[in-house]
Amino acid sequence: MMDRLGQYRISKPVGWFLLYLMPVAAAIALYLFLSQLGILLSPRGQEVASYVRTLSPLGNIGLPGINPYLPIVDGWLALIVAMVVHEGAHGVVARSLGLPVKSSGLLFFLFFPIGAFVEVDEDALKVAKASYAGRVLASGAGINLVVGVVCLLLLFGTVSAMQPKVDGIAVAALYPNYPAAQAGIKPGDFVTAVNGVPVDNPLVVNSSSWYKPGNSITLTVWHDGTYRQLNVTLASITVNDTRTGALSTRAFLGIGDLGYSDLTGLVNTYTNSFFTRPVLYLCIPTLPSCQGLAPFSDSNSIFYTSSFGASLTPLANLLYWLFFLNFNLAIFNSLPIYPLDGGQAFRVGVKALGGDRLSEKALGRIVTLASLIVVAVLFAVIAGPYLL
Repeated sequence: MMDRLGQYRISKPVGWFLLYLMPVAAAIALYLFLSQLGILLSPRGQEVASYVRTLSPLGNIGLPGINPYLPIVDGWLALIVAMVVHEGAHGVVARSLGLPVKSSGLLFFLFFPIGAFVEVDEDALKVAKASYAGRVLASGAGINLVVGVVCLLLLFGTVSAMQPKVDGIAVAALYPNYPAAQAGIKPGDFVTAVNGVPVDNPLVVNSSSWYKPGNSITLTVWHDGTYRQLNVTLASITVNDTRTGALSTRAFLGIGDLGYSDLTGLVNTYTNSFFTRPVLYLCIPTLPSCQGLAPFSDSNSIFYTSSFGASLTPLANLLYWLFFLNFNLAIFNSLPIYPLDGGQAFRVGVKALGGDRLSEKALGRIVTLASLIVVAVLFAVIAGPYLL
């Protein structure tokens, strides 16, 4: 397969394109790490470090089943795809340039694929032209970045098709011992009317001046495709006005809610924030602090429907993890850390620029220094929250 794909005329231009992507991916990685380091050193550093310490340190390991925030099924599937296309790209570009591939294959644990490898002849790679070696080394990270971007675009299309199941107020959470919970309302339900009047604004039923504690009202509640009428008596809650410090008592139904505009706004924000809030897409939807930011997260997906039907949430989550793991594998492998692909490509580039003026000893020192600097930044970002 690699021989056949390498024979296509487009293979060589693709190799050049992937080579140009590697420094872009490395720049993205360095920007993210340095930004995080800057936050840790800022006045907000203690607050951020305190939050990071509440998370598992295993969250820094990109292996599903070990990292508690990576789903096992989607995580392993996405990781296998990322490794296969990464290694496969090395082989295809090598064959397109006439460089031999000694071996290739999949790695299995029992019957489960856990990795892939393509072994390009190292001796041939060492004596090859810098442009050849650079293209082979950069192709893995480059193709991961391309796959990640494609999956992100497909995710945008999937999320843009999401719409609230009904027009009403989504019940996101319930307060125990308050009227809504006592009446049997469940998370995922929608309050669509109060006393027969359609509603989609949470303020109508929570802390509204229209109703008083002790008032009896009739709620129309949508639950799993059916509507029912519930009679409830409003409880009271004490509200502190942060501007004046005055306390007041208001009616309270006892639900944590999202209005119809909140739900549609969440979809629009997620699909339209690529250039304004790119870090939003690196906020893992399984993290407690990120649950509310992704429409397809476990806490939000129950409120939406689309033309994809029951496959909506599994599809969106699979696309997200395909994007996330391919993207992270791309930017990490592009870093100038020897012996990562980025470190080897950096060595090839420095050697080509230095030519005969640069000895092997000096070349080794430059590559080692670059590797140590980047590793120091990574260590500071990962260990910093525990050292502050």
